[in-house]
Amino acid sequence: MTDMERTSITLVGDRDARLERLFRCTPEVLWDVMTDPARIPEWWGPAHHHPRVVEMDVRVGGRWRFELLAHDNVFGFGGEYLHVERPSRLRQTSVFDPFPDSGVVEDATLTAQPDGTTRLAIALTHPTPEGLTNQISSGMVEGMQETHRRLAALVADTKAE
Repeated sequence: MTDMERTSITLVGDRDARLERLFRCTPEVLWDVMTDPARIPEWWGPAHHHPRVVEMDVRVGGRWRFELLAHDNVFGFGGEYLHVERPSRLRQTSVFDPFPDSGVVEDATLTAQPDGTTRLAIALTHPTPEGLTNQISSGMVEGMQETHRRLAALVADTKAE
């Protein structure tokens, strides 16, 4: 697979990971789709789950909460926006409801490439090594691959607004 077809995941130390993928769009298009509450259900999470946005206030100090409906269960995720700089950087906390003490900081950068694509790089920082291990073993790798495949298909058909 090429960088356009998969998300690379690199472990960095015992608490950090880095995810990277190229998208066929500008940083503005990728940013707009990633931060539009109406677009989140089109790409966020595995396709067989049904995401919904409960709250999404994309500003420093703003909160976000998404829920995935799957197998008659609700899986909740949420956090706070720490840095918002359209279209290049979005930093936020992320907590999975069943593990409220194992929140991760996600620092996403969107960088225009010379060929017209955008490189999305997400640095994940966990409070403990166990947090990273638990996230990796939870199916995050497969889920992120599918989520980014869906996002790539969506932005490839989207024009800048």
